[in-house]
Amino acid sequence: MPARIALAWELGLSIGHATAVVRLGARLRERGHTVALFLRDLAPLRFLPESASLEVFSAPQPTQEGLWGGGPPLSYAELLKGCGYGSADSVSGMLAAWREHFAAWKPDLVIADFAPTALLAARTLGIRRATYGNGFFTPPRVTPLPQFRLDKPLEPARLEQLDAGVLANVNAALAACGEAPLERLAQQFEADEDFLCTFPELDHYGGRPVSAWWGPRFSVEAGRAVDWPSGPGKRVLVYVQPQLTILDDLLGSLRMRGDSVVAFIPSLDPARRSAYASSRMKLPEGLVRLDRLLPDCDLLVCHGGDIASGAIASGIPQLIFPGHYEQHLTALRIEQLHAGLAVRSAVPLAPIIDRLLMDPSYRASARAFAARYPAWSPAEQRRRVLARIEQLVAA
Repeated sequence: MPARIALAWELGLSIGHATAVVRLGARLRERGHTVALFLRDLAPLRFLPESASLEVFSAPQPTQEGLWGGGPPLSYAELLKGCGYGSADSVSGMLAAWREHFAAWKPDLVIADFAPTALLAARTLGIRRATYGNGFFTPPRVTPLPQFRLDKPLEPARLEQLDAGVLANVNAALAACGEAPLERLAQQFEADEDFLCTFPELDHYGGRPVSAWWGPRFSVEAGRAVDWPSGPGKRVLVYVQPQLTILDDLLGSLRMRGDSVVAFIPSLDPARRSAYASSRMKLPEGLVRLDRLLPDCDLLVCHGGDIASGAIASGIPQLIFPGHYEQHLTALRIEQLHAGLAVRSAVPLAPIIDRLLMDPSYRASARAFAARYPAWSPAEQRRRVLARIEQLVAA
């Protein structure tokens, strides 16, 4: 039965969020549903032609973001505090804006990708809701919300204090729109389904009381068809942002090795594109089809996120440049599996690249991980997600 389905992306900075929700939305539309996207950033849509057939809105956003002091956030509660949840007025404004969107568009289901306020708004309006993302965006339903940081354990009282401060502001916002308060902050993330798109070994929380993992959201058949440059040597796939501080060292090191390279670097400046493009290094301007590249790929270079999870499930070792704490935790999990290395500071890259490409143990570890999940594939994961979504809207 056709339904109205809203996909919301509220927090976080990555083209991966846009790619995941746009491609899921396009699949839902192909199945006869009416789909709207509520996105915090519309710029990535120029790389995603699938979005042209969908309704698109700018998502409500906090006026300030990332205000949790020095270092990474201690918990999801502190992350929220630094993203607009530090005052009742701010939460009220964001909640009112999301409620207005949903009241006007009238979805039957809201699917939230790192969209905590969208979840809360759907809850207040009695709309079915699902979460869609990796473990970082979908905290366990425990009180207090568990810590992110792995470098030192926190006292439970500190976590409880963070939960209580954010919960007070959430409940003030709920009271302002005539809704009942929450008893625990974890209730804000309650959903009819959690599409926890990762594997247990990669979960940012390192395990949950009860969970079902769906495997990464990893699209391989969409994008421009690009083949590997011909010639000898290894084959390296690069998927990084142009703001990477050691980008020139990375591209220069790969060029010096003489391997076959395909590098998608969105909005790369023309001077760099011209300087590095060659018969052995392709720099396409749009997203590329991964199913043509992954079977022969020897190394993925990325920031982490969904592509990192999908690549390790494809048996490919990785060089990761984490840009924020969620990516740092993904990189740490992959390092713990001995399936890749992370670079978190400016260091010479040539020896690291050589190590990953020439030491067979990294490839062996990545393949061993992939062998744990022989039934997983991007197509099967998507089939199961779509089937469950249609069960939710039919209920």
